[in-house]
Amino acid sequence: MYKITQYENIKSTRVIDILSIEEVLKIMKDGNESLPFIKMAREFGKGSSQYDMIKENNLITFRYNFIFKDSAANKNIIAPTGLIYIDVDSDSVVPESEYVYASWKSLSNMGYGLLVKVDNLSVDNFKYVYKEVSNLIGVESDKNASKPIQQTVLSYDSNLYYNSDSITYSYVEPVKASPAINLKKERGYLSTNDTFIEQIPNTKVRFNNINDYFKDTDDAYIVFREEKELVCNPFVPRKVELGKRNSILFIYFSQIVALNPSIHKTYLKLLGDSININVMKPKLLDNEINRVIKSVFYMLGNGTLKMICNQERRILFNPSIKMEFKGKMKIVNRELGEMKSEATKAIIYEVIEDWDFVQRGKITQNKVAELSTYSIATIKRYWHHFKAYIKDLNDDYRKHNT
Repeated sequence: MYKITQYENIKSTRVIDILSIEEVLKIMKDGNESLPFIKMAREFGKGSSQYDMIKENNLITFRYNFIFKDSAANKNIIAPTGLIYIDVDSDSVVPESEYVYASWKSLSNMGYGLLVKVDNLSVDNFKYVYKEVSNLIGVESDKNASKPIQQTVLSYDSNLYYNSDSITYSYVEPVKASPAINLKKERGYLSTNDTFIEQIPNTKVRFNNINDYFKDTDDAYIVFREEKELVCNPFVPRKVELGKRNSILFIYFSQIVALNPSIHKTYLKLLGDSININVMKPKLLDNEINRVIKSVFYMLGNGTLKMICNQERRILFNPSIKMEFKGKMKIVNRELGEMKSEATKAIIYEVIEDWDFVQRGKITQNKVAELSTYSIATIKRYWHHFKAYIKDLNDDYRKHNT
């Protein structure tokens, strides 16, 4: 049974109760003593001061992602609830999906709240799981709600949807495995191979979307200096046990097809057979693999299949330019070293720029090291970048204080 923490209102982080999810859904479906406030807020409309006042003061809230001790904060997380909350901030209809555990109209009546059962959710993987689950369902979710401590104001929806038999999304740590067609022979089983695949049409298969970044450039690599880039790089774990086999195969197949919309079903079946032999414990039945393939192509046909970007990359190398591993590592080390250097200089500059001469006197290396938390050796290494500027600041300070 899933347990959910309850709070007095949107401004409070103190846990006041722990309810079962069934109790929470019943309150939203049937209403309680707060129903008049909900109806009043909807009459005033989202954006009005009256709506905001009711939302902030008169309605309890819930946090669906994790159970907290005493108050809602990442450091107070006891355990995941087994659910993830997805906020859909639009008036579009929620697509039919076997992953949706529950859905309801939001307080504003202009969006939806969704719950999906999920395994292995954590603070570290939360943003990725939130995005992937949103894509699997086929909704444009609110990125601002992509937080482990996200709270949700009590709503009311007499048509609330509930499916206790929904599919559980299982997060698997991204231990990169080789593409299924290249898996080695194991225990006498033959994996599929490129020679065999050549007999099938549409065999130029992409296993990631990195080549998309180099369509209009001949550069050997691209560096993302501000934020890491999310790319689509589907994987299968080295071992998949009972209870997760169908969902993991579905996720993997959906991304292979999203990357290759014209892929042949026979090719996908060969991939499935190879994965089944090498990683499924126990192996799936043949009709189960075919059923997963059918579901993926059904989504492709109705336009709900979307590419999921699941891997962060700081540097991408052009797949069409051959480069030895040592050469790539030399570039990676140089580029990351430069970025680290720029970040260090930026922090030192902020310390100098905000210097309090009244309290600290003139700027020295030891004082900068103390405020920046860098070692004195690091400060000395970068000191020449700021030496002239610091001299001007110190001279100006002495001139006005002597």
